[in-house]
Amino acid sequence: MPKENFIKKIFKRIQKWYVTLPDKKRYFELLTAVLSIPMILTVILVNMNTINKNKESSIPTPTPAPIQIVVENPASGSGNINPPKINITPTPTPTKIECKKDIGEIEILSPQEGEIITSDNVCINISTDSKYCPVTWSYKLDNGNWSDYNNNDICLYNLTAGKKDLQIKIKSTVVDKTITLERNFTYQNSTTTPTTTPTNN
Repeated sequence: MPKENFIKKIFKRIQKWYVTLPDKKRYFELLTAVLSIPMILTVILVNMNTINKNKESSIPTPTPAPIQIVVENPASGSGNINPPKINITPTPTPTKIECKKDIGEIEILSPQEGEIITSDNVCINISTDSKYCPVTWSYKLDNGNWSDYNNNDICLYNLTAGKKDLQIKIKSTVVDKTITLERNFTYQNSTTTPTTTPTNN
């Protein structure tokens, strides 16, 4: 094709011209230096654009001055200008529900009166009324000592078999009031084998 032949001829002429050069190294360095000039100019332009953008972003934007709106007071015919009245209704604060300052209904749900318990431990389930202020309790079993007042769960371990008398004192945390509940139950460990009385024949 004529176009390809033309390009080949130009390329061959350049090749011959380069071969005939007396000092090839010097011309090669000159050619490299000339080709690097556009790249250096591009880097300089990019850096200048970046610097200009950073300067523009650092300039603070002016905040508009607040606009004051005034209206003419219709009550006065003198043309006096007064600012409008703004009614702001305060947000209502949530009302705190206060507890009733008493002990309220307290009941021992378990163990039931006269119940026979065969599990390894006995946990006492106490029912309180949430409308009343918090309470704490102390307990004693049979002729033992009273425990300290707290609101922890009551669980009894390593009980001996037999009838048990449980007493619980309920005390209010806000008023000086105490009530005592009592519950009788029988503890019979499941591992205990019943003893039989021998009979004489």
